[in-house]
Amino acid sequence: MASTNSTGGSAEIPLILAAIELFGRDGYAAVSTRTLCEQAGTNISSIKYHFGGKEELYRAAIFYVVNQLRPRIEVVASAFEQGREMVGTNPVMQAKLIKQLVKNLLHFFLGSKDIPYFMPFVMRELLVPGKYFSDLYEGIPRHLHELITRIVAMVQDVDAEDETSIIRAHSLLGQIMIFHIARPFLFKRLDWQEFTPARIELITQETQLLVLRALQLEDTDD
Repeated sequence: MASTNSTGGSAEIPLILAAIELFGRDGYAAVSTRTLCEQAGTNISSIKYHFGGKEELYRAAIFYVVNQLRPRIEVVASAFEQGREMVGTNPVMQAKLIKQLVKNLLHFFLGSKDIPYFMPFVMRELLVPGKYFSDLYEGIPRHLHELITRIVAMVQDVDAEDETSIIRAHSLLGQIMIFHIARPFLFKRLDWQEFTPARIELITQETQLLVLRALQLEDTDD
């Protein structure tokens, strides 16, 4: 039997992708193993054979999403950390670094083709935490949240572990993530069908300004 965080094998990936889609759309309880297998085009016994059961397949789906997204977030975080060591306490350089980080995050979340596919599954778990919430939290959101908290600490010269810093970071992260999480709302309001490069750039410019203002930093010209 394969490990629950394995992504190998001819039948495992179709089952994991089916789980991400169906659990995200309908919820765990509403999806039967038969429906999952039909969606994946596999034998009815394949879930038990590869994962041990429906619950283990759910956990495998969480690990799959984490393994797909976390490396890309770590690239963004690594670029910020390298820049943070260089800018020090210079507010002009801090603003430039933050603008670049906001741009990188928005282009990642709004420009990636697989993010919309993953997000219903991720958001359902975040809104209604289940047994494996910690696996998802430790894999993606915590690292992203801590990254934004380090921005607050850098600019405002405060402790990154302070509750106020974490709350401020939560607010800033919301300004970035709202365009992704609430994209159907925005699309309906603006009569959009997709995020084009020009639209992503417009969103980036406006969000950069909002984040800088929240941190009481002046905008800078590139």
